[in-house]
Formats: sequence, structure tokens, C-alpha cells
Amino acid sequence: MSLTPLEFQDAIDDTVWYLYQYYWSAKRENEIWCVHLLRNSLEHFAKVLLHKYCPERAVLGLKALDKSLPTDPLNEIVHIMNCMSLETHEVAVKKLVNAFNNESDWIFANAPNKEKIRELL
Repeated sequence: MSLTPLEFQDAIDDTVWYLYQYYWSAKRENEIWCVHLLRNSLEHFAKVLLHKYCPERAVLGLKALDKSLPTDPLNEIVHIMNCMSLETHEVAVKKLVNAFNNESDWIFANAPNKEKIRELL
């Protein structure tokens, strides 16, 4: 099932919001919370990716990625998830931000309210 424009905007906003929260959690060196926040961000980013590559499955999020994404973005997500641990979350967040940046032209071209996100980025 496809995302509505509002659901798509929410997925973008939540992806960025949890990354923003991650930044502050990392400054406090709260490793457990950092991993949790990355997981939340990735759950929402999965919907963003699916909205682009396989919109009819976008509502399913993470559970639909393995059968719905092209190889390159899927491999990026796999690498991110492999680094989501207490010891390697710094690598995961860099990879997640890079994956977001790789899609940012498309995201900002299609986001109903792109100015809302740019402030947090």
C-alpha cells in the first residue's frame, strides 16, 4: 500500500528527527539509546526508500525491503544494520546519513513540506 503525502512527509520528518536525537544522545555517550534512535530512524527511512522504489509496498517499511529495493540501496541498508551495535553505531549513523544524502535530491523534490526538514539537517 502506498503512503499518502502526509505519511510520506511524516516518514521523512521522523527519519531526520531521530537522527537529530541521536546526535544529542551520542554527545551524552548514551550508547544504548543511540542504537535505539538509529533503529527508529532506519524504520522511517525504509518507508521513504520504498515510497521511491516500490510505492505500493511503502507502508510495510523494513519488512518489505529485502524483496522491494534495488541492490544498491538494499546493500546500504544491510551495511547500516550490520553496524547497529553499542560498539559500532558511529559507523552506522555515518552510513545512514550518507544513504539519506544519496536520496536527498529526490526526497526534497517530492516532499510536501521540505522546509520543515531542512532546519534539522
